[in-house]
Amino acid sequence: MLKKNKQVICGLFLALVMPVLSYGYHCSIYSNSQYSVSVTADKTNALYKVGETGEFEIVLSANGNQAISNSWSYTMVQDGLNSLAKGELKLVDGRMKVAFKCDKPSFYLLTVRPPAGETNCPAIEGGAACEPDKLTPSMPKPDDFDAFWNGKKALLDSMTNQPVLTPAAEFSDDKIETFALCLENINGSHVYGWFSKPKGAGPFPAFLHLNPAVVGSIRPDVVVKYAKMGAMALDINPHDLQNGQPDSYYQEAAKGRLNCYFWIGRDDRETSYFLRMFCGCYRAAKYLAGRSEWDQKHLLVNGYSMGGGQAFATAYLCTQVTAFAAAVPALCDHTAREVGRIPGWYKMVTYENGKADQKKLNTSRYFDGVNFAYTIRAKALVSAGFIDGTCPPGSVYAAYNALKCDKQMIDLPTYGHINSFSNPNYPFIKTAMGWK
Repeated sequence: MLKKNKQVICGLFLALVMPVLSYGYHCSIYSNSQYSVSVTADKTNALYKVGETGEFEIVLSANGNQAISNSWSYTMVQDGLNSLAKGELKLVDGRMKVAFKCDKPSFYLLTVRPPAGETNCPAIEGGAACEPDKLTPSMPKPDDFDAFWNGKKALLDSMTNQPVLTPAAEFSDDKIETFALCLENINGSHVYGWFSKPKGAGPFPAFLHLNPAVVGSIRPDVVVKYAKMGAMALDINPHDLQNGQPDSYYQEAAKGRLNCYFWIGRDDRETSYFLRMFCGCYRAAKYLAGRSEWDQKHLLVNGYSMGGGQAFATAYLCTQVTAFAAAVPALCDHTAREVGRIPGWYKMVTYENGKADQKKLNTSRYFDGVNFAYTIRAKALVSAGFIDGTCPPGSVYAAYNALKCDKQMIDLPTYGHINSFSNPNYPFIKTAMGWK
């Protein structure tokens, strides 16, 4: 079993802002010409035990001659839904402490907000966790979950159309060859991506890159980088979109057929938008595993946010995947509100008067990282941002805790929605690819 590494990274994080889904701004330290603000837990790793009392410390100071307003406010919530405390800051020497009692495995988030009308400073957040490794999934795995996905795999495996590889000379050289790739997918759809490999018969390790929530083109940069390092690499667009088209092509799709795509068909598992997406992930992984140049030992899947959720699904669907890295994965614990927690992106289930829409609730369970996790045997690397407002850490841990494979969690107490595993020299990635 891999050692569970609790890595603490401190600093300021500006989250990515991407089309369709805005990740927002989440930070624990902020400074501008007028103010310096920080929110930190009293334990460096921000990890607590049930029964302990923790504290957040707020430090607020003026830069220059600017006076500090007395109308800064704070709120603290547990598991994203349960309000624990709120009020105005009452600073002593520029400091204030807010305590929280750890009564169960959960996450705590304290948010400090500037005075109304203050546009120079965002909300500042601090995160902490109480025994997150004991968080349990909000609902059990559906009895026919495996049968449903085995049926889709059989359908995909029966497809006879050959992959279309179009040489991309501008991204090839005397050592590597790169292609635009098109694969047949479910319901008449397609998988479009970039494929690159070293020239020759191999054997080579394989790498599959899965993308976050964006409607647009992907470039071959990732696959070219990995090919130059000695790997077969494939990067796929999460949508049925050709790459390298004019901007108007993607703008039209984003405003039209892919507008709020994550909610399309969510009343039925056969119509959910993520059925096509996850089937495409399986097709891509099987394509790599089916090439004669593959070394039969190393097939790594790597994804961030929605790509992380896809990585869970791919590692479940394709048993030839040997390792996967999921940075702050989306699509986890959709049913979390059933036990008083906030679910992960994309909030698939709607509620009215406190009651879930049963069709959406039932559908969501077939596209949940938690339920993919149970039978994954590939080695896993996962990260959770304690102040992540897009993919809340409780949803990530629910999926992580369901894994029974060799696994490693990277805790990010002072970070929000960040891609932790984009560097091919990351130790887990190097080992998963068989690189020294």
